[in-house]
Amino acid sequence: GGHLYRLDLNTGETKRVPVNINYDSPYVMPHIKNVKENIASFDISPSGKRAVFEARGDIYTVPAKDGITYNLTDTQGIREMYPAWSPDGRYISIYSDVTGEYEIYLIDRTRQNAIIPLTENSQIWRYPPAWSPDSSKLLFSDKNQNLQLLDIKSKKITTIDKARRFDITDYDWSPDSKWAVYSKDGENAQDAVWVYSLEQNKSFQLTDDIYIDFAPIFSACGKYIFFLSDREFNLSFSSFEFDYIYQNSTNIHAVALTKDAPPLFKDKNDVEDIPTSNAKKGSKSKKDAKTAPKVKDEKSPAVKIELDGIHGRVVSFPLKAGNYSQLAAVKGGVLYVKDNELRMFKIEDKKDALIIKGITGGALSVDGKKILYRAQQKFGIIDPKPDQKPGAGALNLSDLTMKIDPLKEWRQIFEDVWRIYRDWFYVKNLHGVDWKKMKDKYGQLVPYLSHRADLDFIFGELVGELNAGHCYINWGDFPRVKRIEGGLLGVELQADEKSNRYIIAKIYRGENWNERTRSPLTEQGIDVKEGDYLISLNGRDVTMRDNPYRFMENTAGKKIPIVVNQKPTKEGAREYWIKPIKSELNLFYLDWVKSRREMVDKLSGGRIGYIHVPNTAVEGNRELFKGFYAFKNKDALIIDDRYNGGGFVPEVMTELLTRRILNYWGRAGLLPSQTPGAAHDGPKVMLINYYAGSGGDIFPYYFKKNKLGILIGTRTWGGTVGLSGNPSLVDGGYTGVPTFGFIDTDGNWAVEGIGVAPDIEVIDRPELVAKGKDPSLEKAVEVLLDELKKNPPKKATKPEEPNRSKWIKKKK
Repeated sequence: GGHLYRLDLNTGETKRVPVNINYDSPYVMPHIKNVKENIASFDISPSGKRAVFEARGDIYTVPAKDGITYNLTDTQGIREMYPAWSPDGRYISIYSDVTGEYEIYLIDRTRQNAIIPLTENSQIWRYPPAWSPDSSKLLFSDKNQNLQLLDIKSKKITTIDKARRFDITDYDWSPDSKWAVYSKDGENAQDAVWVYSLEQNKSFQLTDDIYIDFAPIFSACGKYIFFLSDREFNLSFSSFEFDYIYQNSTNIHAVALTKDAPPLFKDKNDVEDIPTSNAKKGSKSKKDAKTAPKVKDEKSPAVKIELDGIHGRVVSFPLKAGNYSQLAAVKGGVLYVKDNELRMFKIEDKKDALIIKGITGGALSVDGKKILYRAQQKFGIIDPKPDQKPGAGALNLSDLTMKIDPLKEWRQIFEDVWRIYRDWFYVKNLHGVDWKKMKDKYGQLVPYLSHRADLDFIFGELVGELNAGHCYINWGDFPRVKRIEGGLLGVELQADEKSNRYIIAKIYRGENWNERTRSPLTEQGIDVKEGDYLISLNGRDVTMRDNPYRFMENTAGKKIPIVVNQKPTKEGAREYWIKPIKSELNLFYLDWVKSRREMVDKLSGGRIGYIHVPNTAVEGNRELFKGFYAFKNKDALIIDDRYNGGGFVPEVMTELLTRRILNYWGRAGLLPSQTPGAAHDGPKVMLINYYAGSGGDIFPYYFKKNKLGILIGTRTWGGTVGLSGNPSLVDGGYTGVPTFGFIDTDGNWAVEGIGVAPDIEVIDRPELVAKGKDPSLEKAVEVLLDELKKNPPKKATKPEEPNRSKWIKKKK
């Protein structure tokens, strides 16, 4: 941004040229809007009578049933977030950036919602807080990797632990407020359960790091700690080969904190009562009472922890392992979420019950009698009772409204993006960039914006100063034109001026069992051929006066008629009903891969297999494994990494290529089979270019590091910093911050900003590609054929059948 100036060539003086554009700027006008779709965090009041929400930067409370919705902050251009209701009901803690940095405040409900500051001079992003049960302290961690306690009365902050490889985000309190419990990774990078004693000012590791233990909470009675743990090795086999993974390994576990704590899951033993003269009807004997002791929940019980022998006191809940989350303790049991279902497990009778389906988050009231649940953009408050219907206890969010001042909000969003990059970027020096200077440089442009998209443009320039990959800017809140999907045929049309009609010059072949790669004119019952004339579409006569796609607006996925003929007339024409597709890109891709494979087959005489890997995510893994299974019998392989868009870190993909045949198995009358079943010993080449990035950078790096073959093409993009999530923006927008970077095994930053260089540089010149050539591919075939000539492959042959009849000699 900037201004226009006029330079006087005679005097050398400059004078600013005023530029005035008269425009109503409708997108900067303040407007009233319901912000329920911008709810970012929430909590429930101690008794469950109200919910508190962070929505579009303000803090609201909403009644469970009857009453008024209150906006407690009402501060345009200032963001408040992470509301948490104190257990005694007096305070709501919040974070606010009113000072220019996020500080912790209390909303004091006994003083007409007066705002009380607790921290000052902060310069770091904090994770959401957890109140101590006695409402005297807050527990939280931050992006300086510190786990901290804040005393509400003294405002003193105490650091109780520091993260190692990953931030500490699982933390909770004991019922007596004298212990904090959390999970932290160890030397082997696996999480264990830790506790901190406020009285001893010391941390202790409770579980070892043999397994992954996380999300710890204290039981309501204070005698146990419940936690999630990946301890169950449920083996699942591949459908394609003898390979397997361990999945659905998580279950709920408990550890008794003292040796004399009663067993959590006591076996029952029914015993007949012995009648006595003084026995009352229905009473139980002392013996019976002892056989089924109950865990009593007390108010603020004193918590005692005995470390000696604690590993032997870990037990697993009698539940099936799966995908568990959001563990919460209630009297006599636990609440948890599994497969978007909120469930309750009662310890005494070992019964597991569904409470409500379809939830994505929730909060439990202090007394354990109410649950605030989230189901997508809907919220409700319910009792923790079984079999409740979706929508039960729905909250009325119609009054969750605010008057939005776009210019003030955009200023706050700019500050947030600047802070998020400062605190979440993968190196603290931000690549040596003076980040404060960048804030001043681009911040001065914000008052002149006229649209939210202009702010996104500024963000692109701001984060571009970092010279880093994976710095993403996703749109915020502004009106968008509804997209109408036009239908496509999966063909190339050619104009025939003589007949004034279009000829179907090429039909792209698809894989019609898959909707993503369906080709409409090749489906069962449709006999359209290349060379046919297109007579009509969707009931409209098609001539060269028309753009035929005009007749296919809003037809994607809908049945329409098409009329074709071998001649450019209606007489003798054939009509079919087809279902157009919304994109032909997958068909183009399949056609391109098919043409590359045919080229390799022709040049190599069928000796070399060709596999293109479009990314390192789902599609790329599918193509690599599919191709590897199909072409493992070839003498050599070409792995084409060109145009690879990245995705996952390709360690599994690399492991597949590193497999070597270990042995063969002979069966009577059959050819030998190999182990591993999917393995390839022959030479390999990987093709790369400047459009291969992220995982597309790392894949050739791993290929070269494992000495799998040579790289041919041009240097890759060089983007190997990765994303692991960071806070979103107040209007629902998002900026993706790279949070981890690539370090080689020698301890150097690598690949990012540099890429991976080829062993043989080949440029796919556009004029050659336009002629149907593929220089890199042709070079790869040449290199592999030369390698096969130097080192001819050895094929497995079955040896003569063994004769073991004379292995044991008979005694004379």
